[in-house]
Amino acid sequence: MIKIIAYILLAVLVIALGLYVINCLTNPLRQSEEQIREDILAHTPIGSSVEEVIRVIEGNEDWDWIGRVDQVGFPTGTGSHIGEQSIHVFKGQYGSVFMTNVSVFWGFDENLDLIDIRVRKTVDGF
Repeated sequence: MIKIIAYILLAVLVIALGLYVINCLTNPLRQSEEQIREDILAHTPIGSSVEEVIRVIEGNEDWDWIGRVDQVGFPTGTGSHIGEQSIHVFKGQYGSVFMTNVSVFWGFDENLDLIDIRVRKTVDGF
């Protein structure tokens, strides 16, 4: 009887581990920043209006958007900004102990037309 229980527990553990690995391998947030950017550009190509981008964002219930257009371009990471205005969306996160957060920035020119997109991943620790 104990052997049967041990086999059942081992089977459950193997199945759980397999499901975890499949989830890790298929999570689109684990793609490179460049691949995520290309995927987003397919839905919001350069030249899109701010209204078009907002419609795409609002149509994706998994994204966390603060609901405003910032009056400054998005940060490049080197102290400068891209665009005259921008939108920042928290796309999601993955991990367990160290969580990787994925954010997307859309930068717009003075006419509120999309000029660039940046995807940024940051890692949080304990």
